[in-house]
Amino acid sequence: MKRTLCLALLLFAAGPAAAETPLPRPRPPEIGGPAEAPRPVAVDPAEAEAAGKACDALADIAVAERAEGMAFDNGCGAPALVRLSAVRLADGKRAELKPAALMRCDAALAVASWVREDVAPAAAALGSGLVRVEVAASYVCRPRNNVKGAVLSEHGRANALDVRALGLADGRTFLVTATDAPALMAEMKRSACARFTTVLGPGADPSHEFHLHVDLAQRRGGYRICQWPLP
Repeated sequence: MKRTLCLALLLFAAGPAAAETPLPRPRPPEIGGPAEAPRPVAVDPAEAEAAGKACDALADIAVAERAEGMAFDNGCGAPALVRLSAVRLADGKRAELKPAALMRCDAALAVASWVREDVAPAAAALGSGLVRVEVAASYVCRPRNNVKGAVLSEHGRANALDVRALGLADGRTFLVTATDAPALMAEMKRSACARFTTVLGPGADPSHEFHLHVDLAQRRGGYRICQWPLP
């Protein structure tokens, strides 16, 4: 009797634990799922040849290495590319781009001309020559401001450059957020807005608090954007 009672108690205690634990309901599949990686497509040889003519014009004012054009089904890439590593200044010296910027040829030509004809003279007015342009970004296949689902950034078209700072021969470095070189920043803004169709500097929006963005985006009616509120 005692043995039977113990066995019954043991079975009663073990019964619920021995039963199969119900599993939670499976999660429904993610709507849309992860975005597919862009796929490469063929570059039109005629388009590449026409686009590459701007690269030939870089020879006299820049140090640039031709790179193979690329194109993807999401619009990224460019038919002709160049890796811009330095700009030849009017005094025969060079201002290096650190790191070198991968850009389409016409955008690289615009950047090199801007640095040579406008930025370098403005820097020289501070008593020392321009020796370095610190690059925050050039070509990268991504949506605008890295926002998922946004339109393709001009960086994805190799049509844009982000500048973080300028370095002078005497060792001084001026971030684009600097407040101690107002004349330099004012001239950078004036000249950039004259040469590029988009200029977004610190204060324009949260995505551009620490760098200056310039590009050659084409818009209807020749519409341009110049947003860089200086102190």
